[in-house]
Amino acid sequence: MKKLLLIFGIAIMTSLTSIAQIGTIDPNFNLGTGFGPDQWTGKCETIVQQPDGKLLVGGEFETFNGNPTYYIARLNLDGTEDNSFTSPFDDSWGASVRHVKVLPDDKILVCGNNLESNNVTLPGIVRLNSDGTIDQSFTVPSFVTGLSTFDVQSDGKIVLGNLIRLNTDGTLDNSFDAGTGISGGTGFGGVRINTMLVQPDGKILIGGHYGSYNGTTSVLITRLNSDGTIDNSFDASANFSTAMDGFYGQVYTMKLLPDGKIMIGGNYGNTNSLAIGVDRLNADGSLDATFQITHSTDLRNYALDVQSDGKIFAANVNFGTPSEAFVVERYNTDGSLDTAFPQKYVNNDIKDLIIQADGNITFVGYFNYNPTGIMRLIGDTPLSTSDIENSSFQFNVFPNPTNGILNIENILDKSTLRIIDIFGRTILFQKSSSNTFNTLDVSTLIDGTYFLQIEHNGNVSNKKIIVSK
Repeated sequence: MKKLLLIFGIAIMTSLTSIAQIGTIDPNFNLGTGFGPDQWTGKCETIVQQPDGKLLVGGEFETFNGNPTYYIARLNLDGTEDNSFTSPFDDSWGASVRHVKVLPDDKILVCGNNLESNNVTLPGIVRLNSDGTIDQSFTVPSFVTGLSTFDVQSDGKIVLGNLIRLNTDGTLDNSFDAGTGISGGTGFGGVRINTMLVQPDGKILIGGHYGSYNGTTSVLITRLNSDGTIDNSFDASANFSTAMDGFYGQVYTMKLLPDGKIMIGGNYGNTNSLAIGVDRLNADGSLDATFQITHSTDLRNYALDVQSDGKIFAANVNFGTPSEAFVVERYNTDGSLDTAFPQKYVNNDIKDLIIQADGNITFVGYFNYNPTGIMRLIGDTPLSTSDIENSSFQFNVFPNPTNGILNIENILDKSTLRIIDIFGRTILFQKSSSNTFNTLDVSTLIDGTYFLQIEHNGNVSNKKIIVSK
């Protein structure tokens, strides 16, 4: 896709940057009251971005912005609820969505606990159509109950956190055998797998709270071959303290890097005393000594994500100073704190975090920060302005400046319409509804300069617009 044309005065750039500073709450993320109805019933567990930019959020919540929305919701890029998606779940005791993944055909896999639909108890994993209805062609064995995690292989098979694998239709895949599975954890909740990641080569990383896998010592993180047997070429056990009591001794999250290294987050101690809570492993499971958290040695990490430049966003509980501080912060590639991105503190756990395709950072959790459960921060990955290209086709837009509605003429049907800010972030997104006349509501945007980008079959045209109310 051709790069966005960004030409405007230095004065405009300066004034707009002042209201969109890096690390501040995104003023164009209009969530209303957020999830709820309050902090205790508005808990969010997981977030994922669809290819079209929309956000799927799962958790224990019962409402979004005051409207009944049980355990899963889809948000537009501007933070409003996407009314083309409706949760299929009933209001049921102890129910929650724990993990979500969007499939290549736009269907959605969801796992969780105690989910019901139309008074029917559902298995631990269900597949939804893109509008939120349950895909009845996906039939899962009844013994597959409450789940916290899963991942999908390149062939579409699904590896579950209870160490079984399903075929693409939901039936059991008997070619995967985990033997006796995991054991050896003590304390609250016993043994469990918190996170799972299928590598491009088909091998499977699991992380959680345990001390052995199928009778072989393996502490907190293990790599499996594609048939479920342990991969003995990977050994992370030597990195960690074997003490596992209560919440201590957990791996909560993993991210695979392009060079094969693995970022992990959790609540553990490692034998080199380099850090507690965030580490980078080499491809063989050994600690990468070139990565060391230096600003704190007492962290619990629930979620992390990695930018294209290798910098790491982490959602931590810092038990140092200030005590019990729930914070999002960014690290340089060596583990040092990146002071260019200000730390953002909230009042309770942050359970999941993503770097959006436009560079903004969105995270969810148990916090109440008006709104409840979700927040988006301004990132710093602006579009390049070095290459200037002409528009591919002409269209008309009026009024410009506008105080609310943009009218757009002479575009082809099935075009993609985006409103993009000066940093290259997509603020609004929709498909054209007509090949003659379309409208776009920008009344929720703060005053300033934006770009209307229209794309059709790979051809892109852009026009600068002014929002002024």
